[in-house]
Amino acid sequence: MEIVDRSIHLDLGNVRYSITGESSNLIVLMHGLTTSKDIFDEMTGKLVNEGFQVLSFDFYGRGQSDHIQPVESELIYAEQAMELIENFIPYGKKRKMHILGYSAGGAIASRVAAIMGSYASSLTLIASSGIPSVPKSEILIKILEKIYRNDEIKKEMIDEVKELMFEEIELVENKNMRNKLESIINDEDFLNHDTIQTIRAHINATGGYLGEHSINDVFEEINEQKIPTLIMTGLKDNWIDPECGREIKNLIESAQLLEYEGVSHWAFLEKPDMYFKDIKKFLDTTE
Repeated sequence: MEIVDRSIHLDLGNVRYSITGESSNLIVLMHGLTTSKDIFDEMTGKLVNEGFQVLSFDFYGRGQSDHIQPVESELIYAEQAMELIENFIPYGKKRKMHILGYSAGGAIASRVAAIMGSYASSLTLIASSGIPSVPKSEILIKILEKIYRNDEIKKEMIDEVKELMFEEIELVENKNMRNKLESIINDEDFLNHDTIQTIRAHINATGGYLGEHSINDVFEEINEQKIPTLIMTGLKDNWIDPECGREIKNLIESAQLLEYEGVSHWAFLEKPDMYFKDIKKFLDTTE
C-alpha cells in the first residue's frame, strides 16, 4: 500500500491530502494542533487492510498546506474538511462516512459530524479538545499564557516544548513512526513564525484550553443526532486533561468512553495495536 500525497486549491488556499484504498466505507482522519497528516500513516495502512478508504489532509497552516490569517473560528477547518469531502467523495446514503479526530482535530471532527448529521456513520475522538481545560505540563501552561496575552514566544520556550515532545515520542512503539516524528520536530520550519501564528489564532478562536470557547453545543447536537461516538482518553495525557473525555461523554450520552492507563497524549502512536483494535471493534458495531 502506498500513500500518495496530492495538492488541491480550496477556497482559502492549497491543501495537501491523500485518498488511500478503494472502498465505499470511508474514514476521514483529522490531525492535532501542531502535527500533520503524517501521524496517520500507520493507521491508514491498518484501515486500508481492513477494507476502508482513508482520506487524510493537512489543516491550513500545518504540514504542507497554506497558512491563512486571520483564523476567527474553528469553522474554517470544519469547512476545509467538508470542502474536501464534498469535492472528491460526495456523501450520500449509499456511502458510509466515518469521522476520526485527534487532539485539536477532535473538536473539528465533532463540528464536521454535527454538520453531516445522519450522513456521519460514526465519530471517533482521540485525546480530543473541545472542553476548556488546563494542561498538566508547566511549560504548556506558560506558553498558553503567552499566547493569550499575545506575547512574544521566544526560542528557549519553543525548545522546552520540543523537549517535552521528544520525551513523549520515545514512548511511540513503531520505530519508523518515531523517526518520522523526530524528523518533523527537528525541522527548522517546525513551530516557525507562521506556524506559531496559526496555533495562536487557532487557540484564541476555538475551544480546548483556557477561555470561554467550549463547543458544548456541538457535542449536544451529536447527542441529539444519535451519531455513534467513541471517546478514547490516555490517563497520562499532559496536553488534554483526561477529565475532558468524561465531560464529552456526559454531553454525548450514548458515547462509549475508553480510558487507557499509562498512555500519553500520543495515544494511538504510543499503543497502535491496542488503539486500532478498539477503533476497529467500534467501527464494526456501526455496520
